[in-house]
Amino acid sequence: MSWFDDICETFSDGLDTAIDLASGVCETAKEAGEWAWDHREEIGDAVEIAKDVIDWIPDDTFDL
Repeated sequence: MSWFDDICETFSDGLDTAIDLASGVCETAKEAGEWAWDHREEIGDAVEIAKDVIDWIPDDTFDL
């Protein structure tokens, strides 16, 4: 095998790895999106509670 073949093989292996990683990231993002959609009402409730908590904190609490 020539040095050129070695470089091409290494590049190909790296490309395969990058594709596998990207595929995994996409699958995880898809699953997270599906979970968020399935739980959108609970998430909305949590956001409203967080807003209420933020409104409850005095304005000067975090002044430095």
